[in-house]
Amino acid sequence: MSTLRQAIFKSYATYFTAYTNQRTGRPVVTAAQLTEPVTHEDTPAVQAALATLSWPALCEFVARFASTTLGRQAVLRLPLSEDQEHSEGLVKETAAVDKLESEYAVELDFGGTSTSQASGALRRASKGGMLVGSQLLAVASTLIGATRLQRSVMAASSAADGTGDYDFFAVLTQRFKEMQGHPQVVKAISACLSEGGEVQDSASDELRAARGKLRGVENRLKALLKGHSGEVSEMSGRFCVVLPASQQGPPKGILLGTSPGGGAFYIEPPSAVALNNELAAARGEAAAAEENVLWQLTGQVIDNLEDIQRALDNVVWLDVVAARARYGRWIGGSLPSFMPVPTAGKASAKARKGNKPPERQPAAGTGEEEGFSIRLKQLRHPLLLGRHLLEKEKTAREQRQGKNGAQLRRLSNRKQSTLPTPANNGDKQEKKEDAAVLANGPVAIDVCVRPETRAVIITGPNTGGKTATLKAFGLAVLMGRAGVAIPADPPVKLPAYSAVLADIGDEQSLSANLSTFSGHLKRIQAVRAASDSRSLVLLDEVGTGTEPVEGSALGVALLETLVKGGRGGAGFTMATTHHSSLTSLKFENSAFENASVEFDEHKLAPTYRLLWGVPGRSNALNIAGGLGLDPTIIQAARESLGTNQAAVDSTIMEMEAFRRSITDDKEAVQQLQQQLATQRRKLARSRQELAKNKAGLELRKAEAIAKAVQSARQQLRPILEQLKQEAAVRKEQEQKQEAADQQKQLVKQGWRPAVGSSVYVPRLNASVKVIKGPKSSSETADVVVRMGFMKITVSMAEIRKPKGRGH
Repeated sequence: MSTLRQAIFKSYATYFTAYTNQRTGRPVVTAAQLTEPVTHEDTPAVQAALATLSWPALCEFVARFASTTLGRQAVLRLPLSEDQEHSEGLVKETAAVDKLESEYAVELDFGGTSTSQASGALRRASKGGMLVGSQLLAVASTLIGATRLQRSVMAASSAADGTGDYDFFAVLTQRFKEMQGHPQVVKAISACLSEGGEVQDSASDELRAARGKLRGVENRLKALLKGHSGEVSEMSGRFCVVLPASQQGPPKGILLGTSPGGGAFYIEPPSAVALNNELAAARGEAAAAEENVLWQLTGQVIDNLEDIQRALDNVVWLDVVAARARYGRWIGGSLPSFMPVPTAGKASAKARKGNKPPERQPAAGTGEEEGFSIRLKQLRHPLLLGRHLLEKEKTAREQRQGKNGAQLRRLSNRKQSTLPTPANNGDKQEKKEDAAVLANGPVAIDVCVRPETRAVIITGPNTGGKTATLKAFGLAVLMGRAGVAIPADPPVKLPAYSAVLADIGDEQSLSANLSTFSGHLKRIQAVRAASDSRSLVLLDEVGTGTEPVEGSALGVALLETLVKGGRGGAGFTMATTHHSSLTSLKFENSAFENASVEFDEHKLAPTYRLLWGVPGRSNALNIAGGLGLDPTIIQAARESLGTNQAAVDSTIMEMEAFRRSITDDKEAVQQLQQQLATQRRKLARSRQELAKNKAGLELRKAEAIAKAVQSARQQLRPILEQLKQEAAVRKEQEQKQEAADQQKQLVKQGWRPAVGSSVYVPRLNASVKVIKGPKSSSETADVVVRMGFMKITVSMAEIRKPKGRGH
């Protein structure tokens, strides 16, 4: 940068600060203040940025998934963390509940939990006030719901024991494991109150007796009044009879009142006065007995107030986290990981001194994702995506109901849209995109930035999506800080920004005497007063609203101030502009990067795609030519731009074509990789099927062999049995024959059993004692033997000599 140019920019920077302070009345930010810490909580600039980015509208989307009244109210005010540790804690909570519901199929049931009424009851009890029946029932329902949720969480934790998910669920179990559900309080309330909150007779003996007395007096009073003419009624808490009005005035008795038209008198007969007085006393006794019961129940709540409040807090906290998790699944989002906000490096410092910046790769599209400090691949605008998903649900619902007509649906959606419409020019583009977005969803963009980049300058034509890019990126950062999933492809990486500050839109104020330019300056000064080295700053149309040369110089001075960091600086800046001179900052300072929104010159329409490393062109002359403007006028305009500008535009066109070529090639490679992955999965499945079929074939063979063996065994079993029987018969015959031969040999030898000796008789299958010997050795000689108590006569041929014994 030349010395003259540096002096001009420095003078404009001084003018910028002085002019803004004159308009806003704010003091100049001094050098000493640059090192002072900035507190971002509830600063006007932060709140203005949230409104500009439509953060409340996104909270409304998330709140659709909350189940309790207090949960919805809390989601509408989602807290935004200011440090990395807190952001990571919120993300862990959301991830734990998401895994609990999606992978462990745990149903977090918040039904019947009256959080709003329970909260009011606890506040009243903390001040010593008596709780009525409906409030006590709300407290009981909260304790029941908290206990139910506690069981669900602890059951999932037990199921995950021994796995990596056990520690994953610790963020949930730590809140619920020590929670006290106080079933005795719930039991006492349920026993004393009906479902409608009325105190039941069984609540106390005193109340039962008082109400019994009250009913008795009422019955006596009604029986008394039935003896009088007129209809029995009640007026001002006293029973009476209704009589038609007459000219003579009311009949004898106490006139309690008249009908609205004066056509009837409410008369309390003198005989009923004493009973009505007794009735009033009985009612007072019953009311006092009811109060005693309510005070006793209130006392139990007060005694356990801290535990009950903790249970209510846990229910609301889990409802908020569950809403974040369910919303993330609805949009198909990814939870981010965080890193510290990068600080200005040595390369940037050298570049600011005029040295040539080091060569580096473009900010996005390289594939080296580990080098990114910001990684938002295929980021979709969260609000536009939400509207698209709602439209899809509505269309599906109408189709189920048999309703058709896409135009009628779009018209109905515009009338019934729940999204707020901020009054600024940035939303004009969203309105034009409305029909296409509702039908097809927002166009995804890539926002991938390396740590050394401190500012990105986006250029390009109007209605090209520059403002939508700013808002999508700003909302994504806010969602990450709130622990909400971001609609982008994983992995999502973000620096832990402490605040998001923005100047987006074109707000003029006639009452404040602020032009477009003055309005920008006022908001930018407010942004700088609240920003520091950990802030994200979003600037729309930098340097517009004034003379182009001065506006460009002012824009350069502002951006160079922001990238320095410190008080009044920024951790990262994303800015849009129409000043092409701002794109030259990239070539003088490595802290800057260029990007542009793509424009289809053939269709004369933006594609809403973001091109990195390429400065944008206005395309005004090309658009004018496409719209039919006289070619001679267009040619004269091109000549007035000069050859240098034409050369620059030509170079940019070549860069855009080269970038598109790279992008197309990358998409083709990704498609091929996806196809390859698909083929690999198919091959793996085929191998699994083949292995399964082979195993099945082997199994069937084994089963067939087993069946054949079993059949053969069944066929051989009777044959084997028959052979066994025949063998046993043969063996028995052989044994008999052998015994007979031995006996014959003994007989021949003259053997006779002696009285008292033992012999074996095969016919009896027993050894018996001889009590009378044979008269001879003949086979036919009789021998008397004893078997037990029986005497049996057998022949010599039937007895056998025991083995191992002599005669």
